[in-house]
Amino acid sequence: MATKKTPESNTKETCFVIMPFGSWFDNYFNEIYKPAIINAGLLPKRADDIYRPSTIVQDIWNYTQSAKIVLADLTGKNANVFYELGLAHALAKPAILVTNSMDDVPFDLRALRVIEYNKNDCSWGNVLKEKIEKSIKETLESPLNSVLPAFLNITSSEKTKITVNEKDFLELKRDLELMRNEIRHSSNRIENRIPPYEAIELIKKYLDRGMPPENIVDRMYKHGIGGNWVINKINELYNEKSLFVSDEEKENK
Repeated sequence: MATKKTPESNTKETCFVIMPFGSWFDNYFNEIYKPAIINAGLLPKRADDIYRPSTIVQDIWNYTQSAKIVLADLTGKNANVFYELGLAHALAKPAILVTNSMDDVPFDLRALRVIEYNKNDCSWGNVLKEKIEKSIKETLESPLNSVLPAFLNITSSEKTKITVNEKDFLELKRDLELMRNEIRHSSNRIENRIPPYEAIELIKKYLDRGMPPENIVDRMYKHGIGGNWVINKINELYNEKSLFVSDEEKENK
């Protein structure tokens, strides 16, 4: 049965939230993202608000088209999230990105507004809520700063139109912001970085505890160690363990 829409839901501008479903993400949406969006003056929408027996991609496209802003949680590098964010970029929609780790944000997107949250902080939920509310209000005031310049050279009347000089200026500004974010990100990691031998010992300890690889990557990131290096070491340690077990089994035969 179709849900009844209130006059407010028909007229209020929306923020389309792009994020994984289930598990803790549903709690984040209800307890953090929705209140922040409402406080910023927009109506929060998510793909699971759709109850009609229609094509989900078409509904997501419609939601994205009608949204004033999109808010995307890139934590975990979910494929559906990146697909929907790509649709938003194609429509030149202002985008605010949220992540638990900057390693989950592709390099080309780090020049956009990215909010990183730290779940080890006891008040991280309230801090994230305040940051999202503030970011939405700032984006509403200057929406072009949250759109990738590549999608601003558009002639359609339904999309944002800018002059060539404005586009060049925004590209330059975005490049500078990207460099600033990368320098800040690299500096933080260098300050916290532990030596490789300590990193390997920590990874071994986490593996012995049965910790999932994605959690190990998250833990090692806090020590300044990149995700790709950690994954490679985990694979090497798994292979070494397999070879050791095989040799042991041969000796027992």
